[in-house]
Amino acid sequence: MKKKSGRNIWGFDGSFMSFCDKLFDLMILGFLWILCSLPLITVGASCTALYYAVVKCIKNHEGYVSRAFFHSFRQNLVPATILWVVFAGVSFLMQLNIGILSEKTSGYIGLFFIVLYVLVCIYAVITACYAFPALSRFDMPVGWILKISLYMGVRYFPTSLMLMVILACFGAFIWNVPLLILFVPGPAAFLMSEFLERILKKHMPAG
Repeated sequence: MKKKSGRNIWGFDGSFMSFCDKLFDLMILGFLWILCSLPLITVGASCTALYYAVVKCIKNHEGYVSRAFFHSFRQNLVPATILWVVFAGVSFLMQLNIGILSEKTSGYIGLFFIVLYVLVCIYAVITACYAFPALSRFDMPVGWILKISLYMGVRYFPTSLMLMVILACFGAFIWNVPLLILFVPGPAAFLMSEFLERILKKHMPAG
């Protein structure tokens, strides 16, 4: 077997430089995600654009990350914002109900509804994990994106569980070291795409 030379690994065309390029691009995408999420109402569009650019440019080596990001951001701004308002609204209502029940009720009935609202909130987060990537890949109305995401969240429960673990881990990193928010979004999207792409490809329209 022919031994690889050090030049192939450490040179400009080597695996180390390729890794550094990808890492740098992920950092750029993380910065763009934060910048475009600042109005808060555009968080959904930023998530959609982040996933699109990660898959297109980092995984498939096509185009430039900033160009791909803003292309997807502009294209999906309206539907992504609608989805974001739905998910944020559901999560807010569930958390509001949990807070009210915690203060006003006690016993098993109150505990039952608190657990129920927590599960609904978690399911909303899981659905969002599928919805924005699906929006970046599929040319479908918002209603269909929401329906297929609700289905995926249950149908692929092991993957849904893994996505929640990834979010929880990266969330814990940011909670303990807030400055990491500048570096986390890109790698988090890349890691989640490793699981999501296998599912999204199964639902790609034929032809």
